[in-house]
Amino acid sequence: MMSRRLPPDDAQQLWQEYRSGDMYALAKIMQSHYSDLFHWGMRLHADREFVKDCIQEIFLNLWKMQESIRPVENVRAYLLVVLKSRMLRELAKKHTAYNSSVSDEYAFSVEFSADIHLIEEEHEIYQTRKLEYVINHLPDRQKELIYLRFYQNLSFEQIADVMHLGRQSVYNLLQKSLNSLRKNWTVNGIGLVLYFLKEV
Repeated sequence: MMSRRLPPDDAQQLWQEYRSGDMYALAKIMQSHYSDLFHWGMRLHADREFVKDCIQEIFLNLWKMQESIRPVENVRAYLLVVLKSRMLRELAKKHTAYNSSVSDEYAFSVEFSADIHLIEEEHEIYQTRKLEYVINHLPDRQKELIYLRFYQNLSFEQIADVMHLGRQSVYNLLQKSLNSLRKNWTVNGIGLVLYFLKEV
C-alpha cells in the first residue's frame, strides 16, 4: 500500500531544510516520496531492482549536491523528472541502440491494482479494470500523460517538464487521449472515466 503522500508545502519545507544542511530532511523526503517514485519507475521499465537502484542513486547524488542544489517549485515533480532522466541514461548505456533523447521510444503501462482495495462494489471493480484496459491501448505518451495527471496529480506545467513538452502540446495530447477514451467507452462508463480524470 502506498504511504500517505506528503503535502507539497511540507515537502517544500523539508527541501529548504535539506538545502540548509539537514540530511535528516533529505531522508524524510526519500521516505515520503519513495512509493511515488517506485510506482513511476515501474511504469517506465518493469525491472524492480533496476528501478530501486536508480532511486537510490538519485538520492545519493542529492546527498553529494546539498551545497549546490537549487530551489524547486514542486519536490515530487522534480524527483519524477530526475528519476526518468536517470533511468533513460542508464538504459542508453545498457543498450547502445536506445536513443535516450527520443522519449517516445520507451514503453509505458498504467495499472490501478494498488487502489482496487478502496473499491467495494464488484461492478465498480469491473469498470476500473475496463478503464485500465482501455487506457493501456492508448499510445505510450498518452498513457504517460494520463498517469501523471491522475495518479501523480501533477499540474499541466509539471507534466510538461516531466514529458519534455510545451504546455500547449500537453493540452493537445490530453484532448486526443480523452477523445480516444470516449470512443472506446460505453455511455454508462464515461462517468468513471471523467471521475478518474477529474479536473482536466
